[in-house]
Amino acid sequence: MTENTSRPATLQDLKDLIKSLNDNDVDYMLIGGYALYAHGLYRTTTDIDLLVPQKKETGKKLVQALLVLPDKAAKDIDLDWFGQGETIRLADEIVVDIMFNAGGESYGSLKEYMEVIDIEGIPVKTVNLEGLLKTKQTLRDKDTADKLVLAQALAIIKSKKQP
Repeated sequence: MTENTSRPATLQDLKDLIKSLNDNDVDYMLIGGYALYAHGLYRTTTDIDLLVPQKKETGKKLVQALLVLPDKAAKDIDLDWFGQGETIRLADEIVVDIMFNAGGESYGSLKEYMEVIDIEGIPVKTVNLEGLLKTKQTLRDKDTADKLVLAQALAIIKSKKQP
């Protein structure tokens, strides 16, 4: 964007970014509000949250994939940041949070919860509802609300599996 502000990410932005991540063979998991959306649980969100391994090799592929964004802000990402473990907030036309942990969980600890969900023909690597619940173990208001919704959804699914 020409101003110094980003706009809320749309579903089309998500699809374009995920397609680029997949095309560049990036190890990622979609988490946050858009991951809830992928599971049919809707809440307002303005950014795209990606959980990635804390490796420079992942960083190289991720930077390449993020260059699909209009402002090309990913060119300013320092690959050394991938060794530091702090969230990288990429403010391009949209905001993408590159995360190495969420609620105390890492890419490695959530890998067993990974699943692929189709969003309008695009395979999206995310985590199942149980994995998403693990990422919401914070005191933030939106995480508290998400925890309730996820716990209810898991209870409904569990009750349907029982005879």
